[in-house]
Amino acid sequence: MNQLKTLRKQRNISQADIANELGIKPAAVSKYETGRVPLSEDSIEKLCAMLHVSADELLGLPTASHTAASEKTSVHSKAAGQIYPASVSLEDYLLTLLNTIAKQKKQMDQTIRNLHLCGIPKATIARVTAISESEIQKLLDTM
Repeated sequence: MNQLKTLRKQRNISQADIANELGIKPAAVSKYETGRVPLSEDSIEKLCAMLHVSADELLGLPTASHTAASEKTSVHSKAAGQIYPASVSLEDYLLTLLNTIAKQKKQMDQTIRNLHLCGIPKATIARVTAISESEIQKLLDTM
């Protein structure tokens, strides 16, 4: 279980303050604190900076003297098992992430098509979306 609630209270920070920092609703902070919703890597990074703690401390992992190599991998290796709730298998968590990415890709593709249909030049779409004009053309060719 992460230590968000404990660290937040030690520093006299409200759930609303955390919510503002992460760009979420205060009710979501409660879900983070209880482990009902997993902390994303982005949230972990922001919370660590806000609370002035390491990812290991935030996630309630044992802290030891860190070498430069272990500091680089702390979020990725040690925290990997703490990013998603224990009640969810890693396979299910990854499947959920992949499905979310696929939905977002479909939404982005539709947005690009809509922009093109509105007469926005491919060069402008490419600049705004950071997708190459050739990739945009491939997408539009499938219309």
